[in-house]
Amino acid sequence: APAGRAELAAPPAAPPTVTLFALAPVTDQPMQQLVKLRVEGLAPGQRLRLDGGAAQVHWLSEDAGEIYAAEFVLAYAKPGLYRATLDLLDADGFWLTTLAETPLEIAFIEEAPAGTEAALTPQAQLPTLPGLTETLTEPQPWLPYRYVKPIRSGLATYTTPGGSRVSRSVGPGIYLSVRAETAVSGGRWLQTAQGDWIAATNVTFFAVSAFRGVLLGDSGAPEPPSPTEPRRGIVTATTLNVRARPGVSADNPSVSQLRAGAEIAILEEQSVAGAAWYRIGEGRWVHGGYVRIVAEPAPTPNPPPPTPRKGIVTATVLNVRARPGLAADNPAIATLRTGAEVTIYETRIVTAETWYRIGENRWVAGNWVRLLDTGARQIAGADLTPPLPLGWVNANSLSVHVRPGAAADNPALGQVSHYQALPILEERTVSGVRWCRIGAGQWIDGRQLGIARARPRPASIGAAERWVGVSLAEQTLVAYEGDRAIYATLIASGLPGTPTVQGIFRTWKRLTTGKMSGPGYYLEDVTWTCYFYGGYALHTAYWHDDFGHQHSHGCVNLSPYDAWWIYQWSGASGANSPTVYVFWA
Repeated sequence: APAGRAELAAPPAAPPTVTLFALAPVTDQPMQQLVKLRVEGLAPGQRLRLDGGAAQVHWLSEDAGEIYAAEFVLAYAKPGLYRATLDLLDADGFWLTTLAETPLEIAFIEEAPAGTEAALTPQAQLPTLPGLTETLTEPQPWLPYRYVKPIRSGLATYTTPGGSRVSRSVGPGIYLSVRAETAVSGGRWLQTAQGDWIAATNVTFFAVSAFRGVLLGDSGAPEPPSPTEPRRGIVTATTLNVRARPGVSADNPSVSQLRAGAEIAILEEQSVAGAAWYRIGEGRWVHGGYVRIVAEPAPTPNPPPPTPRKGIVTATVLNVRARPGLAADNPAIATLRTGAEVTIYETRIVTAETWYRIGENRWVAGNWVRLLDTGARQIAGADLTPPLPLGWVNANSLSVHVRPGAAADNPALGQVSHYQALPILEERTVSGVRWCRIGAGQWIDGRQLGIARARPRPASIGAAERWVGVSLAEQTLVAYEGDRAIYATLIASGLPGTPTVQGIFRTWKRLTTGKMSGPGYYLEDVTWTCYFYGGYALHTAYWHDDFGHQHSHGCVNLSPYDAWWIYQWSGASGANSPTVYVFWA
């Protein structure tokens, strides 16, 4: 339910009438929605609230009269499914009824699976002017271009730097690569892949994903740590009752029995009425007075004290509030912009949402903060060349627990961060949820992992052939030479409405770079492309950093480094390499 909603009174007998509640994409702004609203019959003191999701709450009226009409723009920093809700509130801000609501899908505009362009040659070095520092990274073999996006729609490019002859009109949804730059009359101009020029003041430089996959070594991989061994005991009673919870009472009858000599694993101990009780399984407890301990676990060293975590703001504008949670009496006291770095001192869950404390009485919604990887927070797998299976965290962060399952007596002992690579040592299903062991006594929720697993070579692929296996279910890719897995990484495949084709295919065209365009979007210098079926391809996606989730119009998106690695590695086997095997499981 939206924040601030309280079931304190029945809705009025005759609520206002919503005569218009329409949402439509903003032209040339794929991440924005225009809301048109008209409400008639408002009673004195009644207020309207529009909740657009993604922490966008607008208080629309206060003593506005019987008729209220307005237009609003909702801006989203991330693609996904949202819900726009129009609520009626009383003068004190308490919810009375929901007048209208509608689902809303924000889709990131990117490549179409049809159409290719002639290959362009990437530049090894980019000319830059002295003193200009907007270049976010030095040119690398896998990242030969810098990229910019226009700051608004309706901007012009010109045939010459500083000239007056317009070449084309550009706006959001169009991504340009920078081939050269120069200064004219004190102003900075950038040349695009099309050869025209745009003023640097009209664009924004942005950093591409730095994510990289893992090279799978043949030897030298560390031995996986052994799991934590619990205490073990022997039943000494002739018959020992097993109960659903510790303690003896009429409402806690025996659920089963154990015989003398039975060996048990002691997972937890509690004291009830002065007696020790041992948990030997989920909902299975026995009296400790009838168990003889035969093995004690090795002592576990104390973990190092936690250090503050760091994060990067991903929302266009992120509100800072005095306390966690969305409520009418907890307004924004400040805002942060995209790319701002914050220090996280405390985490709290409010109405199923994560909030981070970034200072004294300063809280932000955790959904819009990407946690940065730090050595102090790594639980396992810092520098590994592990065997498969191997997983990556595709959430902002994941809590690590001593055992699988979500229970009050299984608190988090630490966290792993976004894109962290982890060995998958064991998997268990608890209450329908997959849990993965990544170290000794370290379990994480497997629903937020992309796991690369070894896949048998199909009979139609040769024993010495270079091929890639693409798992749509896991959003991972593994590169093979025959039966040997040599590289693994995350991908972003087609969204449900534009799924990636499944089957076994051989690359039919390779491009070092080219453009991809379609209605409402234009992408310059998409690098390291291997077309394997029609317009479906493996290629760089520089315009998003969402690997591990479905994101594309059908192609297999890779980070710049991963796309370059696959392109260079497979090129040794000729123009029709790699073979691409796309499957679901």
